[in-house]
Amino acid sequence: MTLGTGALAIPPHVDLITIDGSINPAVDDFVRESIARAKSDGAKALIIELDTPGGLLESTRSIVKEILGAPLAVMVYVAPSGAGAGSAGVFITLAAHIAAMAPGTNIGAAHPVGGGGEEIKGVMGEKLENFTASFSESIAQKRGRNTEWAIQAVRKSVSITEKEALKQNVIDIVAANVEDLLKQADGRSVEI
Repeated sequence: MTLGTGALAIPPHVDLITIDGSINPAVDDFVRESIARAKSDGAKALIIELDTPGGLLESTRSIVKEILGAPLAVMVYVAPSGAGAGSAGVFITLAAHIAAMAPGTNIGAAHPVGGGGEEIKGVMGEKLENFTASFSESIAQKRGRNTEWAIQAVRKSVSITEKEALKQNVIDIVAANVEDLLKQADGRSVEI
């Protein structure tokens, strides 16, 4: 413990939450509350350990908005090995101040589908695809990530491993575990 000016100071720390499953309004609330709690706790960052097949676009958009406007660094870590950031997970990972993946993980396949996984046909399907592709592109652009890949993840449902994601500037770090992530993230500057 460190002594501050006349009071005990809390040593620097990060908060960690886990999202393991579909993205929905409850997950949106959880992320929003976790960002607020991390800020009020004096955390230096919030790590979101993510493993998702996808979820609702409205909840995803809200989570992305929360991450992009967060008052502290948000790191999204696709983990553990065997995990994936499918569909909605692509947007959430791209939105992170620091995006990381564990070995043996993948990211991609963000083409929009209906609630039962069915293809959305016609003009409505085209509109939704165009909107979602531009959403993905704008997030990648904001964070200085690969915009072309972000568009193809939506339009062509491309999916890549953590090694390819690092090579193609989709993520910033491949980390074996949270400690490795923190070690590699140490000293990096992010825009809040």
